[in-house]
Amino acid sequence: MHRSVAHLPRTTLRPHYLRQIPSSSSLHPSITSSTYHHSHPTTTTSPFNYYHRIQRANLFSSTTTTSRLRSYHTSSHSSSSSSSSSRKFKTGIAAATLLASGSLFYYGICYAEAENRLSNILPISAFSSSTASGTIAELTDDESRVAMRAKSNEELLLALLVYGLCSVPIFVDMAPHVIHAAEALHLQGPLFWLIKRTVFNHFCGGETPDECAHCMERLAQSGINVILDLSIEADLHLDAKKPPKTQGYYPLQEHRADVTVEMIKECLRTAAKGRELCGDAFAAFAAVKVTAFAPPELLLRLNQVLIQMEQAFDAWQRGDGTIDAEGLEQIVHHVLPPAKSDAQERRRQEILSRIDALDRIEATKLFDLQGKDRDVWWSTNEYHRENTPLTPEELEAYDRMVCRLDQVCRMAHDKYVGIMVDAEQSYFQEAIDHVAMNLQQKYNRRDDREHTPTVYNTYQMYTKAAQKKLERDVERAKRENFGFAAKLVRGAYMVMERKRAAQLGYPSPIHDTLEDTHDSYNNGVRFLLDTLRERQEATGEPLSSTTAPVVFMIASHNRESVMLTIKEMEHHNVLPRSGVVHFGQLYGMQDQLSYTLGKNGYSTYKYLPYGKIDEVMPYLLRRAQENSTMLGGVNKECTLIWQELKDRWAGRGPVVVVHPNAAIAAAAPGGGQAATTVSSDGTSGTASVAEVDVVSSETSSPNTV
Repeated sequence: MHRSVAHLPRTTLRPHYLRQIPSSSSLHPSITSSTYHHSHPTTTTSPFNYYHRIQRANLFSSTTTTSRLRSYHTSSHSSSSSSSSSRKFKTGIAAATLLASGSLFYYGICYAEAENRLSNILPISAFSSSTASGTIAELTDDESRVAMRAKSNEELLLALLVYGLCSVPIFVDMAPHVIHAAEALHLQGPLFWLIKRTVFNHFCGGETPDECAHCMERLAQSGINVILDLSIEADLHLDAKKPPKTQGYYPLQEHRADVTVEMIKECLRTAAKGRELCGDAFAAFAAVKVTAFAPPELLLRLNQVLIQMEQAFDAWQRGDGTIDAEGLEQIVHHVLPPAKSDAQERRRQEILSRIDALDRIEATKLFDLQGKDRDVWWSTNEYHRENTPLTPEELEAYDRMVCRLDQVCRMAHDKYVGIMVDAEQSYFQEAIDHVAMNLQQKYNRRDDREHTPTVYNTYQMYTKAAQKKLERDVERAKRENFGFAAKLVRGAYMVMERKRAAQLGYPSPIHDTLEDTHDSYNNGVRFLLDTLRERQEATGEPLSSTTAPVVFMIASHNRESVMLTIKEMEHHNVLPRSGVVHFGQLYGMQDQLSYTLGKNGYSTYKYLPYGKIDEVMPYLLRRAQENSTMLGGVNKECTLIWQELKDRWAGRGPVVVVHPNAAIAAAAPGGGQAATTVSSDGTSGTASVAEVDVVSSETSSPNTV
């Protein structure tokens, strides 16, 4: 239950902190619906006292509150002073770096006391009424500082320092060599201490899941959810004294996979705690890499088998997209392992004799490694890898991999946490897609109205086969009555994929031009939204995350793709809060996108990695390289950060004033809630309380938050 509003202190609030209104009747309608359909506790306390107690909130400094309130009371009889002329950004990164160096030691301390007092809070997006055109206008505003106003001075100084370091090419190029040399000289301790307080703090949530809780709370107040990602790109800290329990081809790698399962379970527990910390409207995913659940060599073998099955279908299909019994017999003879008994061979022939023709989806289901006839097609006595696609030991290792993933997905399903299956290199991807789709079939059932889809698969739209694969998997989900859940990315392995294709002499799987990749990505978005439109037209019912045939995430830093999605959502009547379309960006990057979307009520996520410093290092190096290649955007963001800091230090921060009679106005016919906005120069205006306005001292035009 919420504390009585009679005991609420007059306190300084940050821009994204507003205490939850006790009366559910005064909430924005969208607040009453949760992603997981859990009800909120309610009380009978009048919201009038709430607004009466919190009349004014200075966003950045409690020391300036008194002077600004005096200005509010006296400005009605005095003319507003002219605003100071804006100065160009001259000193830049060099000066900011010096300031940041001295401030990093105080990072995370200044606001701790205030944050401890502010429990039971709602994101400011809960009070916002926005439109697609308004959101797009904010996204195209290169001067927007919405993300910066949700952060402390220390965080902004840290960002300036990190961006400054990333903008020095020689620093980025030398970083891997410096780290390697420090490890060779056993000096990694001091180096990692420095990295943790700079680059690590900017791009990561912490070293453990519990350390991510603070970031989760902070992001939640700006309407942003999280995707927790356990970074396991380096060797895990395995106990060398304990022998692996699993025997087989790869005992150490399977031991590593067993340890990973326990670590992912801890990640899921932390994600589930996020709802306790941030409220039922908060949602979280855990990102997983299938290669962490099985020996990579096994996945390579499995991937080769699945590709051979695809090629065999193409070779023996009849030209109309189907294959008959004769073609299926060719697949059995040339791809599948030899039968280990006459009884098994007779059973194969019996099944084939009942088949007239199958399309690709039906043929895939027939030979599925997790299907009911798995032993008929895949069981064998052949232990030589040269003579069989998968040996009996490899089948057992495959079953152990599936069991590990099933443990994780079952726990996530029970705790209402999503699983985001990451994409990887093309020589693993067919195996990953195979596993992910079977998990979706089990945990994304559309007849389960208590859960939203649990398992999401990732589609790399820079591949030439991505669109066909997307369409095929949506059709499979429709036939088998489970919710199709996808994350669309452009891709992360372009250079590696092209180099490998050239070395091995096969066509590159990557689109030849950047324009082709953009078209592929945007066409994928349109296809999925068209599928949602068809559902609405067929049923006449509004979409929700538990009933929609498709849910998906736009995981992109490309502003054009984000705006295209918003426009198409508006065109197809897909509401931002319906829970069927999400947006995602990396933590510490493209905050202007994330905070603008979260502020305007769109389902938004930050990809939040965590782990030991040495394990996260490959991830941090990639982030540094990415920022160094985007100097134009980084320099622009540094300019805005510096301007924001100067405004704060000069006492020109924005002010939020909530009219004390707002609750009374809510009870009047029409429910119009009045709020007064006041800038530091005395300019005032009126707007709906559902639009908590922020007014800068440099302008008298309010910007809806």
